[in-house]
Amino acid sequence: AQPLPVGLGEPFFNSVEALISHAVFSIPAIKGIEFGSGFGAAKMPGSRHNDPITDASGKTATNNAGGITGGISNGNPLVFRVVVKPASSTPQQQNSLNTTTGKMEDFTIAGRHDLAIALRVPVVIEAVTACVLLDLALMNK
Repeated sequence: AQPLPVGLGEPFFNSVEALISHAVFSIPAIKGIEFGSGFGAAKMPGSRHNDPITDASGKTATNNAGGITGGISNGNPLVFRVVVKPASSTPQQQNSLNTTTGKMEDFTIAGRHDLAIALRVPVVIEAVTACVLLDLALMNK
């Protein structure tokens, strides 16, 4: 992963996390996102989660923040992970409400089933992330 330029984003409404999250959650099937150490940060003391600055250029020993501090890129690589829900249209028999009869019934979905949507998601995430980062770079001019 390439480091982001320092200074992209804003502390609140236009934070890097907010804009990337907005774009990523616009992709169907995305159910979660975490940056840096993400939800694991809840199990860390602040002293361990902090990214100590190691030299005058701002280089850090760790990247628990995922390249973003206070909504602004800090010069480290951007690191985030997403959660993709399983495909709901599977060939397996399911039980649900038949809205015509008003009764619960077994049904099987006929047709094409995209059981491996998670394999397609990375390319889409890279594309929407690139769009967000380009927008941020242009806003930063």
